[in-house]
Amino acid sequence: MRHFMVAVLAAALLLTGCTAHSTPPAASHAPPTTIPPVSGTSTAIGLVGLWRVSDTAGERPYTWLRLDANEFQLWRECGMVMGSWSAGESVFVASVFGADGACVEGRVPSLDWLESATSYERDGEGWTLTDDDGAAVARLAIDGAPEPIETAAEFYTRPPELTGETLAAFRRPAPLPPNIAAATPEQLVGRWEPIGSTGTTDPHVEFAIDGSWLGSDGCNGGGGRWAVGPDGQFFATSGPTTLMGCDGAFVPSWVATARLAGFDGTRLLLLDQEGREIGRLVRG
Repeated sequence: MRHFMVAVLAAALLLTGCTAHSTPPAASHAPPTTIPPVSGTSTAIGLVGLWRVSDTAGERPYTWLRLDANEFQLWRECGMVMGSWSAGESVFVASVFGADGACVEGRVPSLDWLESATSYERDGEGWTLTDDDGAAVARLAIDGAPEPIETAAEFYTRPPELTGETLAAFRRPAPLPPNIAAATPEQLVGRWEPIGSTGTTDPHVEFAIDGSWLGSDGCNGGGGRWAVGPDGQFFATSGPTTLMGCDGAFVPSWVATARLAGFDGTRLLLLDQEGREIGRLVRG
């Protein structure tokens, strides 16, 4: 459950409710840089950076998207919107889990254009995010930076640094074990329960056809977006959750940390980046 505790703490630090402003890029800002491809990592590491967002429905001209390992911050005039993202060689998923400043307005805002993105492609020195139909939902370019705001640390105005955590997050996963068949999106849709569940609680996960997922460890809920790439590569986002202790199985944490999905007969296996089994489930 440590994954979710980190998310809760991050959201608590940022959800302060103060008014924030985003302005045109100042000339004193150093030009943002991007992370080059690194041997053994997915091409998705090239998405890590600070990007000016354009050609996007509902966003104003001075909007930036900061993509770091596993998390993003979208800078609007009202402040920041935060969330989780994951990507592979072409697959992209993202979901919102928080906001700060005037961006909250009584509820966490939605980013329909970002959550509809399922793939990406190179666009000059930047990127284009596309949906299931191949239509562009946003273009990302290196162009200025947001001004600091009172509700967020100043380093969020700069591109992320290349760290060991970043490299680890984008390292290509090990192949599935030879006796495990790679999962497909069609096979995953539906409700799954951990093998050996006692029935006293209700640990489960449900993968919806629209690319969202919801689950529970028996007491605490979780959810986000999911996708399956080639050879069973699995991608999921997640957000904060409650931290109640109870009998059950850490199913939402399995989903959030899995990098591979495959089948041993009719049993669904979720595996980590090294190909180690995290959890085993059956249809509910």
